[in-house]
Amino acid sequence: MINWLIYDIIVFMNQGYRIISVEAADIYKNEQEYGVAVGYKLPDVKSDAYFWLFKNKLDYSLDSIELEKAYTRICRKKFSFVDEHNNNYTLAVINVKFNFTYKPKDGKPVKVKQLREYFYINGFNVNGIHYVRYKRSAGSSREGTCLFIDERLYKHMTKWSECELKPKNDLASWESYRALSLSSIKGTIDIPLNGILFVPDYKSTFTDEVVSVEMQDGKLTAQTKQMQITNDIWDGESLLDESLFANYADKHMLLLRNKFFKSSAFKTRLQKWIKDKNITLADLKARGFITLATDISQIVMVTTPNSLKYLKFVGELNDKNIRQWTDNVDSTFGVVKWDKRTRYFGGRLVQSSYQFLNTIGLDEKAVKILLQPSFDYISYVRKDIDFMRFHFTEAYARESDDEEKQQAKEGLAERADVIFKLLYDSPFFDQTALYSNFKNDVVSSLKEKLRRGHILLNGTNATLFGNGTELLKYIAGEEVTSELKHGQIRCERFENGTKLLCARSPHITMGNLYLVGNNLDSDIWNYFDLGENIVCVNAINENIQQRLNGCDYDSDTMLITDDMLLVKAAEKHNHIFKVPVCGIVSGSNASNALSELDHRTS
Repeated sequence: MINWLIYDIIVFMNQGYRIISVEAADIYKNEQEYGVAVGYKLPDVKSDAYFWLFKNKLDYSLDSIELEKAYTRICRKKFSFVDEHNNNYTLAVINVKFNFTYKPKDGKPVKVKQLREYFYINGFNVNGIHYVRYKRSAGSSREGTCLFIDERLYKHMTKWSECELKPKNDLASWESYRALSLSSIKGTIDIPLNGILFVPDYKSTFTDEVVSVEMQDGKLTAQTKQMQITNDIWDGESLLDESLFANYADKHMLLLRNKFFKSSAFKTRLQKWIKDKNITLADLKARGFITLATDISQIVMVTTPNSLKYLKFVGELNDKNIRQWTDNVDSTFGVVKWDKRTRYFGGRLVQSSYQFLNTIGLDEKAVKILLQPSFDYISYVRKDIDFMRFHFTEAYARESDDEEKQQAKEGLAERADVIFKLLYDSPFFDQTALYSNFKNDVVSSLKEKLRRGHILLNGTNATLFGNGTELLKYIAGEEVTSELKHGQIRCERFENGTKLLCARSPHITMGNLYLVGNNLDSDIWNYFDLGENIVCVNAINENIQQRLNGCDYDSDTMLITDDMLLVKAAEKHNHIFKVPVCGIVSGSNASNALSELDHRTS
């Protein structure tokens, strides 16, 4: 019998480097037993216990690329080693978890917070190598884990990571932004730094009637009121010339990372726009735009200060600060992800959520109509072998990347590979108990999806692209007026004029539903190549960013469906519910201690 857990682990290990993950309490226990100088003792290198410690992964990232070069040069050893299954392992960094109190047989327990403070200050030894605190990603901070690095690499990697910056008052933001280069990437792209045009952010401020959630006298309140709304209409996005998509020809958006830089870059015929509008460098610089280009033909990217986190620590957008940033980075940008279709029925269907369905207001009759295609689908899976094969190869196609983990956890897709092989070799295999049990598991899985509100609808999950045409107008010196009117979006997945129902996750209440019409008109869109899975939206004088739960445009996605049953049901009550807006002022953490910050966050 195949152990599907081991299969998942093997698949997981084929990307990035496996690194040791150990509890702080266990390190402290070893120090008490063997002394601080010895520290944590690893099992024998060839033992199963040794390899079992490598439970975490150091993703392929800008950080790991630099780390490997530094390790080879400074430590004069190979950065990683490979096992018989071609899985890569490295001891350059160690993941430390802070979940348990150290409880000695005699003496006072050492609590998690104390362990964190102790190791953040002192570090620890592993087999004679001293490790010190390095970084933690945003996800790791919520889990309370942190990376510790071989001390010999610390000085170089810190200097490389921090771009000669120092943290200010907001230590949480500092830790988050310095870890951007740790983001897992699928590949890299070369963007000449002198080809980037930096333009000021643009904000749209207006008044809207909303449901404002506030804190009054220590209690949460929600009341309908007129409120001033400010949208940063290009928050987290960039325009990238189509010429740079050579290695990503079928993509229309690339989520990019560099040191203190994160942005979603959309495929644009930027140079064509510049030529058609006779835009000059002198004109751009006269309007306060910043670029290191010496010729207008060099401009291949347009972005704003919102994407360049470096400016949060040095001040305003100006030539000096941009030159400082470019002196500390290179032209290699990491590609974190890109736009893609859903994995259901060749991208034609999208999976709903129970939060989305619960806010539409369906009656019992409507729910039966909505569920009937799913019931019919399950019936076909039960009785038809060919349909079962279609289910795994076409309808619920597996992804090549690791973003879709649910199917791998179930193990059904991997079992299906074996089942179909047996069906091919044995004509009557479908009459065996093994196939019957497999079929029951598949049906049970589909039913569980329905119970969780995971119903397939005609539509897509599209990446949000905010006011892209207005950014083109901005650099041309034209008036920044929206091509999309109130209640309109643009998505090539649907016909022009189609009524659509949209929602973004997290989806909280009825006021988060977004009813729109699809507008494919206007020739200016010909300057973009966006495909079917990018949705253009307007945040000028429209409260879309609050309606979509604080969305921005650094790869946030939105569910869109033209299912008329849902559209009509949502229309019935759409006028009643106002957009929910959080009016609570967020507090700041004044502590300068990293251990205190990470402890509170976790």
